[in-house]
Amino acid sequence: MNLRMNLYINGKEFDVQSGITVKELMTRLKLDVKSSAVAVNKTIVSKSSYGEFVLNENDKVDLVTIAPGG
Repeated sequence: MNLRMNLYINGKEFDVQSGITVKELMTRLKLDVKSSAVAVNKTIVSKSSYGEFVLNENDKVDLVTIAPGG
């Protein structure tokens, strides 16, 4: 069974596979784990937890990517 759920990523609604982890989400969005920060429901998720942190229906995910430059 391939269940779906809704997440809010940076304020926009997304339909994703149920049971997705932060790391899987970032891979699907083509984001670099090393240069990104993630908060779920206003709680910062440590990089070491990305692979185990399972997202739930209607979670509010804030993704910030640091871009080098000047």
